[in-house]
Amino acid sequence: MRIKKKLVFLLLIVFLSLTNFSEGTETPQVKIVHPSAGTVLNTQNGFCYVLGTVTPSNAKLFINGDEAQIEQDGAFIHYTRVIYESQDLIIQLPDSSTLPVNAYLDFKLIANGVTDEFKHYVKTNLPLVTSSPEILQVDVSFSNQPNVNQKLLPGEVIDLKIKATPGCNAAFSISGVKEQFPMVETFITNEFYLGEAIFGSGFVQSSDTVKGIYEGHFILPNENWKERRLTVHFSHEKLGKLDYALPGTITINQSLQYDIVELLDEPNLVVGRTAQGLGYKLFLPGGIKAICDGEIQDWLRLRLAKNEIVFVPRSSVKFLPAGSSIPKSSIEVVRTKNEEDHVRVEIGLRERLPFEIKQLSNPLRLSVKIFRAVSDIDWIFYDRSQSLVENIEWSQTSEDILELSIDLNQKLLWGYSFEYEGNILILKIKKSPQISKKWLFFGNPLEGRKIVLDPGHNPDFGSVGPRNVKEKDVNLQITLKVKELLEKEGAKVFLTHSGEGISLRQRKQKVLSFNPDVSISIHNNALPEGVNPFEHNGSSVYFYNANAKLLAESIHKNLLQQLKLKDFGLYWDNLYMCRIPETVAILIEPAFMIIPQQEKLLSSDEFQYKIAEAVKNGLEEFFQRVAE
Repeated sequence: MRIKKKLVFLLLIVFLSLTNFSEGTETPQVKIVHPSAGTVLNTQNGFCYVLGTVTPSNAKLFINGDEAQIEQDGAFIHYTRVIYESQDLIIQLPDSSTLPVNAYLDFKLIANGVTDEFKHYVKTNLPLVTSSPEILQVDVSFSNQPNVNQKLLPGEVIDLKIKATPGCNAAFSISGVKEQFPMVETFITNEFYLGEAIFGSGFVQSSDTVKGIYEGHFILPNENWKERRLTVHFSHEKLGKLDYALPGTITINQSLQYDIVELLDEPNLVVGRTAQGLGYKLFLPGGIKAICDGEIQDWLRLRLAKNEIVFVPRSSVKFLPAGSSIPKSSIEVVRTKNEEDHVRVEIGLRERLPFEIKQLSNPLRLSVKIFRAVSDIDWIFYDRSQSLVENIEWSQTSEDILELSIDLNQKLLWGYSFEYEGNILILKIKKSPQISKKWLFFGNPLEGRKIVLDPGHNPDFGSVGPRNVKEKDVNLQITLKVKELLEKEGAKVFLTHSGEGISLRQRKQKVLSFNPDVSISIHNNALPEGVNPFEHNGSSVYFYNANAKLLAESIHKNLLQQLKLKDFGLYWDNLYMCRIPETVAILIEPAFMIIPQQEKLLSSDEFQYKIAEAVKNGLEEFFQRVAE
């Protein structure tokens, strides 16, 4: 009898120890990690994702009427469309400040027999829609053009584009000119969503048609205009008339001399862009001189050659005295010079001119385009103590562009740097490292290789998961495991930082200080608003310079094999840590912080070691392939 009582008592203790009596009494709540209250959502299609946790974990959560999928520990991600208010509201934040909002998410939490409903307010760009046909108005939220001050040359074309009430007759006038010029009403339709095009299903197009887009143009005359203003005149059969003055002014440059500028020394070089605020074209050191023949607000247009322009920030140049000579130079001599771990290519100029360097893979070549240069090349000196530079040829591709083709005699371009020494343009091209090729049981391609690892983010958090796990912490943990595995193989591994965090510019300086064979920046991913995270997630790798594509492919393949996640893609991307021409530089995003299951995996040592193993294997395969 005593034995039975003891057995019942023990069973009761076990039952009590395994039973969570507080589960049903936990205070139901939703902790929203993203978007936080008042967050500005840049959503093109009106959709966003919501991250967070619920308590208790067996609660039911509905967002905008749809049930969210909740993990066992209460973490969730949900994809939904924001609900727009008719006008901006003002909400009170916890710190007693206020914030204007114009959209919300509708939450309903059901737990312990209690239902809690609330609205979570955010700020978002409103979708582009046709203006009301009942009121004659201009849509000032649209990017009506021109909207900045411009100084241009005679013969250039000015485009006008303005959004207003549909069904109008429109024309524009120019201050000081009696004539009015017609405009045509057009419409916008089938625009694709940028986020979807980059990270989603491709070129998904909107089916909406936005009417009331009025367009026109005019050619700048050969006249002395100074800060002329444009006014658009609308007339509607029922609604009357409306005049709208565009904010930008037009000045015509009538000078018989060019403005000559000199680029300032900047830590990150001066970026020449395809247009004001748009894509990167080339990177230029200080001291270079160029013609400036146009100004658009805070951007200067540099005329590199007759048919080549770039835009640079006004703050990146100084104007030289009026009458300064047009920058130009002949080139008579090109020389090569052998150094310990690189070969110098020296190009003799009379002054510092703009140039553009491109990497070509087949054949392995550097193409150097020098603007405002004319060939008078009679001598190309080959230092025969080097074998890297196999051949140099020049061509005058136009009257003011000289192009040098530098053919390289190795399997891979390991990096290059450039600078002016006085007026001599110097390229330093790295030699291939001595790699121990693997054969049967002999050789180790990683032995002695110099590899820099960059733990992404910090001091900023990077992306944050629904459980509030911060990307910067995960990145560092993975980096340390990659370092551990690589050092076991005999690689020399350096870190840009060990958790204290540094700026991007400092990271690049750190990378260059080690003169590495390879640089890898380690991150984990999130998505822009408007891309469905349930469909689009997984492993991805990014490169910028052509010499890094092979390494990117190798590590991408190994990440997919090791992690068994979706293939999020191999990308050429204009990322700072990939834009390091002095080495082979890539950036990896093994998994997604914002996906609850992947956030949980990324927090585990086992999964982090899988990532490290994939990076190690990818590096080994890469070095094996490019060994001489």
